[in-house]
Amino acid sequence: MNRSLFLAGLVFAAAACGTGSPAPAAHASPNVVAIYHQVAQCIRDHGVPNFPDPTVDASGHAQLPPGTQQPPQAAQQACRSILNQLPASDRPAGSTPQDPAMMLRFAQCMRAHGIADWPDPNADGSFTLPASLAGGKNNPRWRQVRSVWTGSCNQYDPSGNLSTTNQ
Repeated sequence: MNRSLFLAGLVFAAAACGTGSPAPAAHASPNVVAIYHQVAQCIRDHGVPNFPDPTVDASGHAQLPPGTQQPPQAAQQACRSILNQLPASDRPAGSTPQDPAMMLRFAQCMRAHGIADWPDPNADGSFTLPASLAGGKNNPRWRQVRSVWTGSCNQYDPSGNLSTTNQ
């Protein structure tokens, strides 16, 4: 349940291979490649001087070298506007801002179906979970939360990219 809003799909799963040196892809749009490199430069400019450039495959998916650490929230926030320059279809999962009205309906649905401590969304449509809901699959309430999330309330998260962080 702890998903990053920012570069989740960009590579913070980062197990994918890559050299770290820019390698424009054969079929990826040059604009997509340039934007991913601008994001990496922005992260470097905001406190992570050794953040590597991603490689971008032919499908336009960016990858960082294995072991690349997720940048601090402040750097992610500062660079989000660059990532949002990508066409929605090219954005990493979880990077597209959520519709706050839809996320409010999601929160109301979660509470109506037994998750009384589910919070209202933040201004960007993400959720900051209280300690009682933190921990993802390690939380004893995970099955209940997951069941409501993917069942009754799934209609309010059709992309499956709802973003949560822990307090």
